[in-house]
Amino acid sequence: MGQAAGVAPVDVSARRAEVSLEHPLKIDLVGRAFKQDPYPTFAKMRAAGPVIPVKLPFIGSIWMTTTHAAALAAVKDSELFVLEGRHAGKSGVAGMQWWMPKSIRLLANNMLTKDEPDHRRLRKLVDKAFARRGILEMRPEVEQLADRLLDDLAGEGEVDLLARYARRLPLYVICDLLGLREEDREAFAAWSERLAGVGGTFGMLRTFAGIGGMVKLLRAEIERVRAAPRDGLISELVRAEADGDKLDENELLSMVFLLLVAGFETTTNLIAGAIVDLEQNPDQKVWLLTAPDERIERAVEELARHVSAVQGTKPRYASRDVDFFGVHIQRGELMMAFPACANADPEVFDEPERLKLDRFPNHHLAFSSGIHFCLGMQLARLETQVAIGRLYARYPQLEIEGIDALDYSQRPGIRGLRSLGVRLNDRMSAAA
Repeated sequence: MGQAAGVAPVDVSARRAEVSLEHPLKIDLVGRAFKQDPYPTFAKMRAAGPVIPVKLPFIGSIWMTTTHAAALAAVKDSELFVLEGRHAGKSGVAGMQWWMPKSIRLLANNMLTKDEPDHRRLRKLVDKAFARRGILEMRPEVEQLADRLLDDLAGEGEVDLLARYARRLPLYVICDLLGLREEDREAFAAWSERLAGVGGTFGMLRTFAGIGGMVKLLRAEIERVRAAPRDGLISELVRAEADGDKLDENELLSMVFLLLVAGFETTTNLIAGAIVDLEQNPDQKVWLLTAPDERIERAVEELARHVSAVQGTKPRYASRDVDFFGVHIQRGELMMAFPACANADPEVFDEPERLKLDRFPNHHLAFSSGIHFCLGMQLARLETQVAIGRLYARYPQLEIEGIDALDYSQRPGIRGLRSLGVRLNDRMSAAA
């Protein structure tokens, strides 16, 4: 069928024989050195080509994009790169393994693992529920929550800002949106902290084993909402109906779980990473704090690009044989767009390794693109703007402890910290 739309017009013949999934490149994408400073690795990846074969934990050998153009083409062509194996001569969902627990396979039954038209059906139902709550109108509530969390830190001096602020703010916001009971929020918060502390293959396996308990908790919560509807997205999803089509029981469960996890984890990592970026670039911090109200929106876009908390998309299958950006990909082989590397492409971003809060235009892919672009994009932007603005209004002189040796998680595809110890340097703690 020729080349896919958007595919660069390059001669693939020279690379076909030498580049294949049977010979993946040895690139460390999970180690702490990479998470601390990924830019040297990104340069190495781009030098190997716009699409390269790598080997990932749990997934195995997979094609990965390294440039902005290749990543954008991959996520926008939902007919060429598909999530459901049945569209590519495979079974199951791309990236899922037969040995994973039943609870994992159940929770993977959401719109992020669906192709059209099922994806459109599920997303439409969620969009309808979200539409009842204007995200931008939530700013005063989010600001009040941020202020309460910062009040709790007053006088303490040294705190883990990730656990006490960067995680709690988006977690409490999404719990409020969903309408979770207070006791269930604490249970989920405890589970999320265990998830955030996971490192390496065995840690991920232990986390998989513990998801069954979270499934039981969510099932019970959904049943309570069915019996006694209340405010929140869970009730909206239970009632949601579009074109006579509703979520079935398992779709509802997986959707609520998706909204919980996606609604706080990625924003947690963005907020924490943004604080690190600002402290490592004091000139940029000064620029922002000189006029925070006018500059915060553009600053957060650049922080999202530079942090790239979500490094890779979900794996996809090639639905047919294709010559794609210089490599020959066979039907059924796995492909992953890598937005983090795309966000460091010097063909698109001048001096991409540098944090430039006034960067414009800023065509980053931190929230992906195509039909699977981030549902919570506007909420994540709002929460990060509020989190950064309120934090530095209260504690402009904070200092990060051990900023050159931060403890990053080794989870694949995520750039996030396990903790973020800071000295607040506020007047109350100084007086104490």
